[in-house]
Amino acid sequence: MEKLVGVPHLFGRFLDTREGFMVVPIGILTLQPDGRITGYSHPNEGSWAPYEHGTVSADEAFAFLTAHNNWIPSSTWQQTLGGMPIGYFCDEPEALQKLCLIPHQVASPDLHIVYLVASCLRFYEQTVPKLLGELFAEGIERSRIKVVVNGCEQNEDREIDGISYAFTTHNAWEWSTLYEAPLRWQFDYGMLIHDTNQIFPGFRRKVESFNTHLSWDHLPATPLARCLLGLYSHAFLNRLNPWLKSIDKIDKKNGVIAEAAGELLLRARTALVMGDPESSNGARQAEWRETVDVYNTGSPRVRRAFPAINLHKFIHANASNPVNL
Repeated sequence: MEKLVGVPHLFGRFLDTREGFMVVPIGILTLQPDGRITGYSHPNEGSWAPYEHGTVSADEAFAFLTAHNNWIPSSTWQQTLGGMPIGYFCDEPEALQKLCLIPHQVASPDLHIVYLVASCLRFYEQTVPKLLGELFAEGIERSRIKVVVNGCEQNEDREIDGISYAFTTHNAWEWSTLYEAPLRWQFDYGMLIHDTNQIFPGFRRKVESFNTHLSWDHLPATPLARCLLGLYSHAFLNRLNPWLKSIDKIDKKNGVIAEAAGELLLRARTALVMGDPESSNGARQAEWRETVDVYNTGSPRVRRAFPAINLHKFIHANASNPVNL
């Protein structure tokens, strides 16, 4: 407990997945010596106290007490995993569920993060320049921007205006970028974005302020890893490479099915959803917005906002051809 009290921690839900676990952040809190909880406010976590009735001694366990009745615990904590305390929610009306506290270690400036732009041969000259301007406005250096252009007749590395482009015969939509990235470049984490994204001020700060207590395989931008947006470790992409190679030339429908099913998220051993610094680092889901012909091509698209990272994605509406711009 002496390592826990007085130290900020990321509070989250702990979910078992097919090959590991995922943490969905709720907020950042600190257990104070007098039993108060600061930095986060919810009736389930009204205060904390030592817990004396479990399988470990009271100086190694604690309980969160509800604000409605400070005799009743909402969760009890008496385990650790990789330096993370693990608790069990035990208050009605919900069922038992795992919770965790992660020491609040923000990413170091020394961590090498690159921005992986997914595009295709047909449209990259139309879509990429605008997105690059938005990345430059965020102060992201050209050396940290990597563009993958899929569906090419031959593989080629090219530098255009100081930015590395990988032209690849691999043809699997945004999946191709994840396939090529670890083969072409060295980095700690790569942030996948689409050439059909729109970036707003604060994007870089939100992306690069993630918790680094563990070496995460994947940090998706939403709890269900929608649109494949998020950070991927180089080691994870290397491990995925044979599978990514196997889906070369996957059709759009099946590519979307695998993406929406969270296939990569379920293959990660350790995953942490990226939280929103403006919301006490809690996770936020994507939000559907208006329909607009953003590219003036006659193809209506639905705006989907990813508020945790200040990014919007334009997704084809039902009436649109999903392989056209």
